[in-house]
Amino acid sequence: MVSVTEPPPASRASAQHGTAPADGSSGGGSAPRGWPVWFALGLVMLVAVIARFWGLLYGLPHSYYPDESSVVGDALKMATTGDLRPTQFLWPTFWIYVVAAAMRLGLLAAVLPGGLGPLGVPALDNGTYIYGIGRTVTALAGVLTVFGLYAVAAGWLARLGCPTPRLYALVAAGFLALSPLHIQHAHVTSPDVPTTAFVVLAAWCVLRLFDAGTLRWYVLGGLALGLATAAKYPSAMFAVALVVAHLARADRSLRRPLALVAALFDRRLWVAGVVTVITFFATSPYILIDWARFQADFVSQANRVLQRGPVGAVGISGPLAPVRYVPMAMRWGLDTPVALLALVGLGVAAWTAWRGQFWRDEAAAGRLPTGAPIRWVLVMMLAFPVLLYAFSWTWQHRFARYLVPLVPFGCLLAALGVAGLTRLVEGWRPALALPVAVALGVGSMLWQADGVVRYDLLLTRPDTRTLAAQWLEQNLPPGEQVLVEWYGPPYRNVRQAGFDLSDRPLDRYLGRTPRFIVTSSFSYDRWLRNPEQYGRRVTFYITLHETTPLLYEIRPWPELAYDPVQEGWDGWHGLPLDASARLGPVLRVHQVTP
Repeated sequence: MVSVTEPPPASRASAQHGTAPADGSSGGGSAPRGWPVWFALGLVMLVAVIARFWGLLYGLPHSYYPDESSVVGDALKMATTGDLRPTQFLWPTFWIYVVAAAMRLGLLAAVLPGGLGPLGVPALDNGTYIYGIGRTVTALAGVLTVFGLYAVAAGWLARLGCPTPRLYALVAAGFLALSPLHIQHAHVTSPDVPTTAFVVLAAWCVLRLFDAGTLRWYVLGGLALGLATAAKYPSAMFAVALVVAHLARADRSLRRPLALVAALFDRRLWVAGVVTVITFFATSPYILIDWARFQADFVSQANRVLQRGPVGAVGISGPLAPVRYVPMAMRWGLDTPVALLALVGLGVAAWTAWRGQFWRDEAAAGRLPTGAPIRWVLVMMLAFPVLLYAFSWTWQHRFARYLVPLVPFGCLLAALGVAGLTRLVEGWRPALALPVAVALGVGSMLWQADGVVRYDLLLTRPDTRTLAAQWLEQNLPPGEQVLVEWYGPPYRNVRQAGFDLSDRPLDRYLGRTPRFIVTSSFSYDRWLRNPEQYGRRVTFYITLHETTPLLYEIRPWPELAYDPVQEGWDGWHGLPLDASARLGPVLRVHQVTP
């Protein structure tokens, strides 16, 4: 074990293992205690609730987020029939089971109009109810993640030697409470936000494992990791953090490689692995029961991400896309000021890893160990983000939502950046240290809040698809069928074309039924952006738009180069607060047959 400065008696027990006191403080500084901390944390949690529940019923009773209908559709089938077999394995089934159980419990039945059927049974044919249930439990998972990140940040920063870890843990929680990417996907029933919740839970268990090393924390860490993996497959990579924490306890000096090798055969580590596997299959049992179908779906989804598929260039593309992907997604996911602070936090982490300490006063006072133990703490919490970044280089489809589990770690680094900058100011002008910390933290949150308010307010406006569906109902003959491509209006009598509308020449539609075609810019823009690659499809839309009668057109305002419900590469700060603003694609109704 690395030698440490002899601590005073009060902190000797915590320092002997290279950790901070169990209460999350470092033992030094003037860390805030008592009711001010909990009051501030309560405010942060209130902000998290408002940001995730405001505009939660956007678009309902129809869903305009493609993946949401898959999750809710499977959950609804399970809730109504009791058959737990999923229709697809694009995701594991754990979170789908949670949504199905929530539907049966009727969490929103008391407040949603029409939410109750005969004898008080939840009306599972009510679109607002079933989607509202799924979004509610997802948003709750997002809110709980903010609290979990506070606990993780307090422990991690204390182990790095930060003298006021709770203060900066509040900063990290506040950054997550107002994270655009996390808020965006807390508004839809998808597994990304719940996955992030269980990853944060696993991170907390890993910190406790690092402290205590008892079998209980290996079991609980494996349980949390299994649930995270059962929500979304790539979360399994967080296992590296658990392994690092285990190795850190085996040899904190990083100088005994044989001890590290021997530690890999420790029964506690294997117990954690077994618990992870059992939890995963227990919460997604049909992966084993229907193995052949799982393989087919899993391989199909993997190929879609790893190879350029038949859906056009989506997400970040270009020769530098692998390098730019994570930084751009984090700039969007955290918002620019917080992302810059996270970059500073990376610098602080690098300096700490190189020198073995950052807060010298704390080390001199004997309140924390120096050298290798702190390096283990850094590697333990940053290994997963680095591994996921490296893995993302193999992807061809790069959506921001794939990186939602990285957002809490970006918030951790941003809080470390604030702490590092405050320490530098303290060495220059001690009286300015606290005002600088507050200005950096609160100022960045206010900038985040500007975009969040604009986004949540926009979610309360009608979507172009809702308005187009109303026009079709009012102006087409009753029972008239309409051919609609993906991201089109939820008209009652639709023949769905998907992305295949432009696969056929236009003359295959002229003079035939359906007599009306509705095109959506969220579909055809992906072809029009790449005319050299998709020339035939571009020609189809140009000809359709120029040669057939246009009966109706509706446009969003403002017209954006992205769908803010699904992506948001340009941020939300340009969204207007005007009441006439509306979301959605450009929709055009063409008549191809008289």
